[in-house]
Amino acid sequence: GKRNGYTLNEDEYAYDISLRLVRELISHGATAYMITRDENDGIRDDAYLPNDKEETIWKSQKIPSNTNKKLRQRARAVNKLYKKNKGRYQRLIVIHIDSRYEKQRVDIFAYYNSKSKNGKVFTANLINTVEKKYKKYQPARGFSGITRSRDNLYMLKYTHPVTGFLELGNIKNDLDQIRFIKYQNRQAIADWLTDGCIIDYKMSKK
Repeated sequence: GKRNGYTLNEDEYAYDISLRLVRELISHGATAYMITRDENDGIRDDAYLPNDKEETIWKSQKIPSNTNKKLRQRARAVNKLYKKNKGRYQRLIVIHIDSRYEKQRVDIFAYYNSKSKNGKVFTANLINTVEKKYKKYQPARGFSGITRSRDNLYMLKYTHPVTGFLELGNIKNDLDQIRFIKYQNRQAIADWLTDGCIIDYKMSKK
């Protein structure tokens, strides 16, 4: 995306929100792993986050340039951690920011694997929590985020944990960009997704 002469890179904003989410989950007693990591970039409150190519995959694996190899590497890292923690409540959250036509504004939405009943419940808990938060804090805004199955996504098809694949908005849309450039909004997304995870965890214990 472009804004005020700056380039908005999807991966930098997705990474910042993911770090905030991990921090919140840990603060509630969870064990949380960041699969894609950048040792030089922590949580940042800047509006415009500079792009770099220093990310690695857990633990310290160089990321290949080929997309299929990149996805396989990521899925292998997830599945190894899943095996290590088997028997415990585990969830995978894949966080993306979409890129569409500039005029197309989109709310946060989620995909799940159609073969996973728990995946459907998990994504619903995440999106329903976000919707409730918007109704509380911005009652006149409305919310159009959805959950739906999409089995052809690699990280839904080849990973073992119950997974929610999130798209957080359109990086090219002026209004969606405000969701990302204000660090308070990035923190709010992390807080709300954490609340959705807590709801899902409690439901799994009933």
